[in-house]
Amino acid sequence: MKYLIASYIVLFFSFNGVAQANYTEGMQKALQFWGEGKTAEAVALFERISQVDSEAWLPCYYSANVHIASSFSEKDESLRNEMLEQAKKYIQIAHARSEDNAEIITLEGLLYTAYVAADPGNFAMKYAPKIMELHDRALSLDPINPRALMNKVEFEMGTAQFFNEDMSPYCQRVKKILSTFDEYESSEPFAPRYGKERLIQLIENCNE
Repeated sequence: MKYLIASYIVLFFSFNGVAQANYTEGMQKALQFWGEGKTAEAVALFERISQVDSEAWLPCYYSANVHIASSFSEKDESLRNEMLEQAKKYIQIAHARSEDNAEIITLEGLLYTAYVAADPGNFAMKYAPKIMELHDRALSLDPINPRALMNKVEFEMGTAQFFNEDMSPYCQRVKKILSTFDEYESSEPFAPRYGKERLIQLIENCNE
């Protein structure tokens, strides 16, 4: 009996180790696809990983992120709406797998920002309060999250620019966020670390 129990334990950890290795390899490959601009391949692989590992939130998070990022440059309205609807679906799954997660919440804020950017006439009044609510909630959970800080102030900058307001207060806030990208740490493998390049671009726009 002791031999059987020991064998089951060995098998369990062996299978668990293989599964973890497959997850790691798959995530690395999917992120590589995204970095190379192969968005369809990236999303397909993130989705497969999500199906295999039904508890992992990051594959769903990145699937949504790829769709949202791609939507900003998509000119075809029907394709853009399809991307954002897909992103919404993945965000809902990610929420179910990881509640009160600041990264997922601020990504949801970016989702609705994409709607506003695509059609401000129809979506600005509808989604602006929701966007601010999501970013504020993310920051209440994780006050130094650099993506939550950046996404919130960038949305506020867009609104201020639309109404021809003075941008200098927002530019000062943007510059203060830069150090948080270097200071922020997460022990979770493949946790989001992107955004610094976008922030630097915002700072450069302020300096022009």
